[in-house]
Parts: sequence; structure tokens; C-alpha cells
Amino acid sequence: MPNCDFYGTITDHEPILDFLYSNGECDIYELGSEPSRELRQFRSTQEVLRLFDNPYPNGKQRHTVHLQLYVKGAGPEFKPTRIDLDPDLCNGHTYRYSANGKGLVQLYLSTLDEISLRSSHTNHFSQKGAERWSDESENLGDASSWDFKAITSFSSKLNRFIRKMKVAKIGGRVLLPGGLEAWDHGVSLPPFRQGTTKIERLELERK
Repeated sequence: MPNCDFYGTITDHEPILDFLYSNGECDIYELGSEPSRELRQFRSTQEVLRLFDNPYPNGKQRHTVHLQLYVKGAGPEFKPTRIDLDPDLCNGHTYRYSANGKGLVQLYLSTLDEISLRSSHTNHFSQKGAERWSDESENLGDASSWDFKAITSFSSKLNRFIRKMKVAKIGGRVLLPGGLEAWDHGVSLPPFRQGTTKIERLELERK
């Protein structure tokens, strides 16, 4: 399966990012730039994790980092897509950039807010899925220009690494150590709530 939904905190995300950078098979970009900014490529684990310390442009605390992974050699040269903005509606800003492409792999990393921990996840198009969207999403490019076998091989490695870190499951989703610790301290894991959902701890699975 191309997707993996999991609950983790920054301490869990660090080894995942370390794995990606040591593996060296992908380049890591932000999903979308801030207005009037170029799209950023991140070149280290700590550079990504520092994003959690930076609020959104509206001043709200950032609890999720949205990344796009470009698998090297699996598609056309990566080029960010410029998106024009209406300056009257966007505080004078006229553009921003987005990381688009049918062969890009999503990696969305979430951490604790005041009352909950939302799931992190990985996902990407399959060959058939990308072809179905060919006519509707011209800005994502041509599906035939991507090597989905290589993309799926890469994402499978990433998902296996994440699943090897699991210490429990909830509703079919993976709990990493930080996610389980949050749950044990009374934090809800949307859509699952304390008192209404049971988790499966790894120790129980081994019996």
C-alpha cells in the first residue's frame, strides 16, 4: 500500500527524517511556499524539525509540516509551480510556489497541540491513479513521465521503516513511541478519543 498513517511526535519524526537523508534516494521539499517566497528544499533533519518552531504567517502555532518527496531519477526534473495570487485578497502578495507532480510522495508530519495529536502520513499516486487524474490536473504533469515502480519501491522502504518503529496500533493505524506516550498521558488521537477506543500494544501482539 502506498500510504501509511501513524501517530508520532517530533522525537519519532527525527529518525524517520534521518533515514531519508542517510538513504539519499529523495529530495525533500515543502508542499507550498509562503506568499512571495521561493519554495524551500530542506537539506537536513534539523532544518525540517525547526519548522515546528515557526508559526504560520497568521501567527498560529504550527503543528503539522507538509513535505513532498521527489524520488531521484523517477521522473522529470523537479520544478516548483508558480501560483499567482490576488494582491487585494492576499495582503499585497502576488505569488507563491507549490510542489506539484504526480510522482511526488507526500510526507505529512504532525506533533502535539494543546489537546490532541493528529496522525502523520505518507501517500502517493499509483500508476492507475495518476492516469485517472491526467485530464483533470494538468498542473501535476503527465503520468507517463514518472517511473511508478521506482516510486513505489521507495515508498515501501519508507513505510516499512515507519512500521518497524511501532509500539502499538489503534484502529489499524500505527503508534510510534511518542504517540503511545501521548495517549498514555490522556491525549486524544483524532478521530480516536480517550475512553471510547482501545489500543493494541505491541507486547499483546506477540502473545
